[in-house]
Amino acid sequence: MELGFLSVLPAILAVILAVTSRNVLLSLGAAVFVGCGLVEWGEHGAVSAPFYGVLHAFDLIWNSVSSSDNQRVTIFSLLVGATVGVMSKSGATSAMVTRLISIATTRTKGMLATWLAGLAVFFDDYANCLIVGNGMRPLVDRLGISRAKLAYIVDSTAAPIASVALISTWAGYEVSIMGEGLLAAGSELDPYGFFVAGVGYRFYCLFTIVFVGAIAWTGRDFGPMYTAEVLAMSQEPEPKEISEDEEVGALAFGAVGPMITLVAWALGKLWIDGHAAVEAKRVAGTLPEGSVGFIDIIGSADGYAAMLSASQASLALAVAVAIFSKRLSLPGVFWAGFGGIKQISGAIGVLVLAWTLGSTMSDLGTSEYLVGLLDEAISPAFLASIVFVVSAATAFATGTSFGTMGIMVPMVIPLSFAISNDPVVHMAASGAVLSGACWGDHCSPISDTTVLSSLGAGCDHIEHVRTQLPYALACGAISLFAGSLPVGLGAPLWMTLILGCALSILVVRIFGNVPSVPSEKAPTTRGSV
Repeated sequence: MELGFLSVLPAILAVILAVTSRNVLLSLGAAVFVGCGLVEWGEHGAVSAPFYGVLHAFDLIWNSVSSSDNQRVTIFSLLVGATVGVMSKSGATSAMVTRLISIATTRTKGMLATWLAGLAVFFDDYANCLIVGNGMRPLVDRLGISRAKLAYIVDSTAAPIASVALISTWAGYEVSIMGEGLLAAGSELDPYGFFVAGVGYRFYCLFTIVFVGAIAWTGRDFGPMYTAEVLAMSQEPEPKEISEDEEVGALAFGAVGPMITLVAWALGKLWIDGHAAVEAKRVAGTLPEGSVGFIDIIGSADGYAAMLSASQASLALAVAVAIFSKRLSLPGVFWAGFGGIKQISGAIGVLVLAWTLGSTMSDLGTSEYLVGLLDEAISPAFLASIVFVVSAATAFATGTSFGTMGIMVPMVIPLSFAISNDPVVHMAASGAVLSGACWGDHCSPISDTTVLSSLGAGCDHIEHVRTQLPYALACGAISLFAGSLPVGLGAPLWMTLILGCALSILVVRIFGNVPSVPSEKAPTTRGSV
């Protein structure tokens, strides 16, 4: 049974309920059950649909929970939560903040440090959200920066940098689906070469990174974020004397060490396992001809396994430092870790329902319905722009950028080859899918990375969505009108990149204002423009 527009109804319901009720669990749960009811409506009729819909919903929830990849993401999140709990209870996090305060002494420096940290953890968006969010949370609290701003910086650097990084878990996935599209198009182009050549066409990802940097550098905000910043500044505590001694330095390692271990271990694991997988293909004679590059090695590894083992190593180091420094006993370590896990347990439930809603959308054929909008006559000049908007709508409705890319890229690349022989059209169209998927993901309250960003930053989820949305919409508009449209009409890539970056900075400068509070409450650590 073709549901047409009804296939989008659960996603619309989830968004409306999330915004009006401010209860994410209720919103996602209702959307899942309504969606499953629609799925069963076509097979069992309107009367029996609710009963079978409930059974279908529980089946999808079980599938989400029992999925090996989802289980590893869940365990990874819980272990990171436990690590943060141990670091916090042992005093390591406070010591790290004490060290950072000597460098990031203003709001501007604190936001720039968070932005740079987000760019540094480029290899995976999930890890980025949890590492940077948890690690920088005490610092932004200390500097009077809102949790909403922290969640925004984390969310708007995590996926964009992972998408354009030449070595990341995203890159391996993107290259693989591009390979499918090129194969379907009958092209003999190397998928990785096609991937690298098209990085400059990821307009939303690139312009968002610049936009976040401009927000951090100028200290300017607009929309709901401005209000959140004013409130955070008015509640900022008075500065305290900083104790610089050997104990503080040693304790700081208990926070910095596990964070560095988490990143370095994951990257090392990706390299080692990927290299072993490539060698196995070589021995079996299944390795394609040509040289093997970094992306081939990273793309052959299991990113979830790397994240999981890295989180275990990170927790082990945090526990060792806490015990050997005599800051915590063994039972104390257990309860500290349990406390960290307890803090994120609610968000894990949201994550499970977000996965389940994604499966519901798949059963409803939501993505296929949205993609079907491309069946109308398309001019090569406007292909990238149309694909960008449709990809964003798909990712917004389904809450998954990976799912959007997996469906759109293998369809869009052959389409671009069919209507044009211009390589720019091909690269711009594929880049528009990846950019649009990221844009819709940032705007969607049911996105898993949006949930994880709220989780890592310790920010109310709906507050994060409300404050980030105007910024995401602004970057999306810049990407469309300064990127996809001009390129389609023949503008050179370098010109569109300069124009888009300049507009990203100008929008912040023109529409943003430096948050301020009455002079008697003004924080002494506030940065200036």
